[in-house]
Amino acid sequence: MSTPPVRFFLFPVAAASAAVLCLTGCGKPDRIEVTATRAPFTAEKQALPGLSSRQRFAANDAQTMLRWEKPESWRMLPATEFRHVNFDFGPNREGECYLTLLSSQGGGVVENFNRWRKQMGAEALTPEQIAALPVKNVFARPAPFMDVSGTFTPGAGPMMTPGAPLAGYRMLGVIFEAPGFLFTIKMTGPAALVEAEVKNFDTFCASLNAAMPGPR
Repeated sequence: MSTPPVRFFLFPVAAASAAVLCLTGCGKPDRIEVTATRAPFTAEKQALPGLSSRQRFAANDAQTMLRWEKPESWRMLPATEFRHVNFDFGPNREGECYLTLLSSQGGGVVENFNRWRKQMGAEALTPEQIAALPVKNVFARPAPFMDVSGTFTPGAGPMMTPGAPLAGYRMLGVIFEAPGFLFTIKMTGPAALVEAEVKNFDTFCASLNAAMPGPR
């Protein structure tokens, strides 16, 4: 039996937005719908007045749509506009891992992997090379996985001010592609610290699934 597709849908409803995640497998669809009217996310800062709904919720449909297993050594941080499920780890909290939900306007797998590689001072990969990358298990499906070491320049993205380069760093990255969406999962930190967290990275990726009804 072939692997069934995963479909994600976001659409507006009256006076609120709704996030729907459908996992379709073997003729048995699993569909959950949750409106954006909600209590604050874990560790989320108090909402400020005068903001749009999208700004107030930090474009964070991801936490509404998903459930996951948090490794014990990780600390959950407030969500930001570009870090929708956000953690740090390590004795000085210098390691980071976060998930971002991107729309189709956020670029594709090749573009995002190569943007990350540029942050590490690594050469870009061709689409053929990226297609040949190893995979990690995300949403019970294989997703391409990148592992690169070098000098990391944080914040080296569009409309961002690059931070000071950090030598001896390692980056792990996974991108799961669904129709109209990308889920990107990115871990960075000193190489030895990331090596100690590889198992936790795998556990987090493999634990991602559709949110169940009611409080998580």
